[in-house]
Amino acid sequence: MFRSDQPIDSYKEDLLGRHSFAKALAKAILSYEKNDSISIGLFGEWGSGKTSIINMTLEEIKVISTKPTPLIIKFNPWNFSDQNQLIHQFFNELSSILCRDDSAKKYIKLGRAIQKYSRFFEPLSYVPTLDFIGKAAKAVKGVGVAAEKAGETDAKNLSVIKSELNSLLDKISTKLIIVIDDIDRLNNTEIRQIFQLVKSLADFPNTIYLLSFDKDVVINALKKVQEGSGNDYLEKVVQVPFEIPQISKREVEHFLFNKLDELIHDIPENRWDQTYWGNIYHSGLKHFFKNIRDVNRYLNSLSFGFNLVKEEVNPVDFIAIAAIQVFIPDLYKNIKDNKDLFAGINNDSHASAEARKSEQSKIEAILNKVKELPQDVLTDFLQRIFPRMENVGYSHDFLESWRKKGRICSPDIFDTYFKLFIPKDEISLKEIERILSTGNDKETFTRELLKLNQENKIIRFLERMEDYTREDISEGNIVPIISALMDVGDLFPDGSRGFFATDTPMRLLRLFYQLSHRFNEHEERFEIFADAIKKTSNSLYTIVHEIGVQCQQHGKYGFNEKAEPPKNTTVSSDQLDELVKLSLIKIKKWAKAGKLAKHNHLISILFMWRRWADPTIVRSYAQSLIKTDDGLIEFIKCFLHDVRSYGMKDYVENVNWRINLESVEAFLELNKVDKRLRKIRHKSEYNKLEDKAKLAIQTFLDTRDGKIKDRF
Repeated sequence: MFRSDQPIDSYKEDLLGRHSFAKALAKAILSYEKNDSISIGLFGEWGSGKTSIINMTLEEIKVISTKPTPLIIKFNPWNFSDQNQLIHQFFNELSSILCRDDSAKKYIKLGRAIQKYSRFFEPLSYVPTLDFIGKAAKAVKGVGVAAEKAGETDAKNLSVIKSELNSLLDKISTKLIIVIDDIDRLNNTEIRQIFQLVKSLADFPNTIYLLSFDKDVVINALKKVQEGSGNDYLEKVVQVPFEIPQISKREVEHFLFNKLDELIHDIPENRWDQTYWGNIYHSGLKHFFKNIRDVNRYLNSLSFGFNLVKEEVNPVDFIAIAAIQVFIPDLYKNIKDNKDLFAGINNDSHASAEARKSEQSKIEAILNKVKELPQDVLTDFLQRIFPRMENVGYSHDFLESWRKKGRICSPDIFDTYFKLFIPKDEISLKEIERILSTGNDKETFTRELLKLNQENKIIRFLERMEDYTREDISEGNIVPIISALMDVGDLFPDGSRGFFATDTPMRLLRLFYQLSHRFNEHEERFEIFADAIKKTSNSLYTIVHEIGVQCQQHGKYGFNEKAEPPKNTTVSSDQLDELVKLSLIKIKKWAKAGKLAKHNHLISILFMWRRWADPTIVRSYAQSLIKTDDGLIEFIKCFLHDVRSYGMKDYVENVNWRINLESVEAFLELNKVDKRLRKIRHKSEYNKLEDKAKLAIQTFLDTRDGKIKDRF
């Protein structure tokens, strides 16, 4: 999943065309035939690929060199970044490599000599300073145990051992190529020590040093710890400087695109918007990537999060927000913490000009803190990701589209980008699409709906399903889907209530309308609903509610009958009459079976029954329900409803209970009900009733007594 920030090892991995430079560098190193020690500098900025070039250069040396092949020794000072041991460890490392079991005798002898030499630089308990003076290679006090104890005597011994080393190396025809990489990662004093090491302490014959570092970093470091110019000092140490050819923007892009292709290879084409990607990349994303290290660091963060939620988010948006997370982390946090400023649409007609101005000021305050991108580039980039920032009135249709596409600007999807998981009560895009794919079979789709209902996800599914009704659900699946929804709709919880909320019955109505109107002919729609009603066995209110709304479309059965002839109705007037008849058959069947009396929407169904049939029949049915006191109480409970309101200084809603006496009177005689309920209230059994039963009785009587207003 992750790309380690590791250099390449072979020219076969070279994606940036650096192999030709590495070959030239290898030839230059091999062309040096003198015995004197020489230092070659490889200069490049942090993250420019110096180590990769070194690896390819060494690979090339092994391929093209004629015998004797140079002995290559790598020393990474970063592993020993401690002023007490840097010099000592260099010689120890050199010695251990030369003394390996598989080494030739000449190398073993040389390694042992270097081991003796290294003892003069064993670290003390305090941080030493190093200053090599004179031809005797004298170490000042504090550099090594031997030099500290023995003074001039050991300085002479140091000189003798070094001469021995020089003699051994003179006799060896093989070149030693010593690579010291990552010098620019050391602190200032350690950087100076490395150059003193190369220039004075380890300037052995037949040695070639390949030193890799950021030139500006090293010059500044030397300037701080060395009297005089850091550049002048560096020029005395490095005889042959090489500047790494800069990676072009095009090469970085090519590398980035290759890796992104690997990451998104299994994303379906219909989820990848090439135009949107181009706009996002060129508006801002491209400004983040200056070198390969930027790309690798970004890809590590991107791949981790993307693989967790790639099926739930818009891939282009995730690529963009991941870049903000890596390169502008403070902005990322501000976006995450201010969902209301970035997600959703900005068309609230109720919002005052002052509120809009305040929102804009907050956004500007966030953007003004960003220094990584020019403000005009940043604004353009973010507005494409979060259209709300444009301060343009987008319609709610855009919300549906954004949600279906998994866009971060959708309030429903926004949190997934930051939490990297699907909330417990949410349903994933993949799951929605999978369930909808079963819509060609009513029984299978019904099982899926019931499972969602058990998992408390059905309401969310119905909300999200609207995103697919216009074109994504095939016409062949519409009939079984409507039939399934109508059959089990009553089993779903009612969901949200309130002036601006959409409850579950209303959500079902919207789905029925959107799906049925995919067919142009009345006859086609009639067949869909007639067939669904006939096959429905688990729901009644869903049927009654749907056909009741169609009655409103036509202005029939007591619904605005004086209105102008209706347009764009779901079915014709005659077909509606047939649907009403089918609905009445269902109502009577439920009433006869005793199921109607237990229905949560009993009163709504009874009112619609009164519109479609003789009211005296319905009234007679209601009378049958209240023959016993328990029956009366249960029936009155059905009229109890809550009214919620907020005061000017309230933080939470006020809940008041009401019973509309006019509604009760449509089915019962109020005086008779009043007398019976008062008797019930004075019986000893009253206190044993459940709270809702007592609340219904008291509310009815208080309304009759004028203590509670009949209407809100």
